[in-house]
Amino acid sequence: MADYQLTATDVVVRNGDGAHIPNDPANRDRAEYEQWLADGGVPDPYTPPEPTPPHASQEATVLYDHENRLRALEGQPPLALADFVNKKMT
Repeated sequence: MADYQLTATDVVVRNGDGAHIPNDPANRDRAEYEQWLADGGVPDPYTPPEPTPPHASQEATVLYDHENRLRALEGQPPLALADFVNKKMT
């Protein structure tokens, strides 16, 4: 693990303490980072966060329950909530 990690913006995170360092040449921490780069330092690449699972609203939950009741009457297997939300959004 490097001393710094890139982000999706021009802010850099210092791994030692989690400080977010803005792209401001007057910032002392940014100057230290720039010197670290000049000395051959290579920051960790940006890692995007894990996608959050779909969140169902109360309305979607009621519709989901209704859909599964209908599926039960028709002899079909129930849908998982995530599958119902994804199906409804497409």
